[in-house]
Amino acid sequence: MDYLLIISYFTLLLWLYLLLAHGKYLFFRGRNFWCNEIIFKNIFMTKNKKEILCKVCVIIPARNEQNNISKTLNSIKDQKLKNIDIIVVDDNSEDKTSYLVKKFKKTFKNTFLLNGKKLPTGWVGKTWALKQGVDFANKKKFDYYMFIDSDIILKNNLLKNTIYFIEKNNLLMVSLMAKLNCCSFWEKLLIPPFIYFFQKIYPFNLVNTKDSKVSAAAGGFILCKASIFKKENLYNRIKNKLIDDCNIAKLFKEKGNIWLGLTNEVVSGRKYNNLQSIWKMVSRTAFEQLNYSLALLFLSLLGLFLIYMFPISLILLVPILFNVDSIFIHLLMINTCSFLIMTTVFSPTLKFYKMKKLFALTLPFSALLYGIMTTSSAINYLLSEGNVWKGRRY
Repeated sequence: MDYLLIISYFTLLLWLYLLLAHGKYLFFRGRNFWCNEIIFKNIFMTKNKKEILCKVCVIIPARNEQNNISKTLNSIKDQKLKNIDIIVVDDNSEDKTSYLVKKFKKTFKNTFLLNGKKLPTGWVGKTWALKQGVDFANKKKFDYYMFIDSDIILKNNLLKNTIYFIEKNNLLMVSLMAKLNCCSFWEKLLIPPFIYFFQKIYPFNLVNTKDSKVSAAAGGFILCKASIFKKENLYNRIKNKLIDDCNIAKLFKEKGNIWLGLTNEVVSGRKYNNLQSIWKMVSRTAFEQLNYSLALLFLSLLGLFLIYMFPISLILLVPILFNVDSIFIHLLMINTCSFLIMTTVFSPTLKFYKMKKLFALTLPFSALLYGIMTTSSAINYLLSEGNVWKGRRY
């Protein structure tokens, strides 16, 4: 019983740290990582209605995206900027992606379709496509590059407002985390925790702080100064990285200030209707996130167990396994406190996704699934032929 008390107190201390301190910088300044107050529309305020004259190039990597690409292209067209080019890099698609891009080009002439070259050894598919897009764009002069995924839909005036925001705050890059679909059972169970875990790994407060070394981006929407690619195509430096967005953000932050936040104005059209689709999405990059380290994998799994699964396990098992005495009550109270903090910390993410607070009770099970998916990613990398994504093994 004594060791259970020690573990319970340790878990409670971890939750108090997450509640009060994690993601803050010197003397606890800044927002909590879990608050979900770093929302672009809430922070961005301007009365500046001047016309955007700068030249923007949108670069879209696309592989087998016939179900999404048209909506993405039309949402860019609806931004109604005068000086905007669109480059779609067709990454060896086997469907009607190229056909739909050519069809769109008839209504928007500044659209360029690049037939992606064969994937070279040592490169990752998306990064290779982005590198080709930048090489092509560098032949002309642009003020901004916007990198978005081929399933992204932008709300009207978002691009204009993001440019204002960059110029007003003297930033090199702004990245907005796309609002993912959250309709099916598996999406409701796993998408909010995915966002929550991302914010815990990369606290937005620290990403947006100049003196912090924490950097991150969400690949669904990145707008940056084109000048950052003037001397060198930075994608050459991350050619073998599956997590292209966070790795490119690290290179951006070495050169200047960046900003990352949530938004309701960048929406993903991709649907995850079953566990397998989410499993593939997570396992593709999970082991790389841990730098392919078994030690970090062990620590991550231990952390998931202690923080998310241990408190609820004790709450459920103590009444069954132990007699009612002072230690019994002690264990129950400590782990109930941890569980209540967990639901408090997770609730803002649920609110952002307009989900019922009852789903906060499912976080331990979601954490268990993410732990299994991460382990699967490591097993596939070490013992199998790699993780599969869009028909390619990595």
